[in-house]
Amino acid sequence: MALFGSRPSSGSWFYTSKSDKRWSCSGDSDCLAGCREPDEATTALERKKKELGKQPDDLEFGYVKH
Repeated sequence: MALFGSRPSSGSWFYTSKSDKRWSCSGDSDCLAGCREPDEATTALERKKKELGKQPDDLEFGYVKH
């Protein structure tokens, strides 16, 4: 039984920054849950950090379940 009735489901995730558009990215995942970022998003963020350095203060994560 899942806590608070939330089960992982498929959907789309995204990172966005108003101050530096280079950090904006998105993708799909088969395992979206409200309590953590999917592995695909974490991998994309790590790639951006290696490419661009320190992330901007206004970087936000979001997702939409399908």
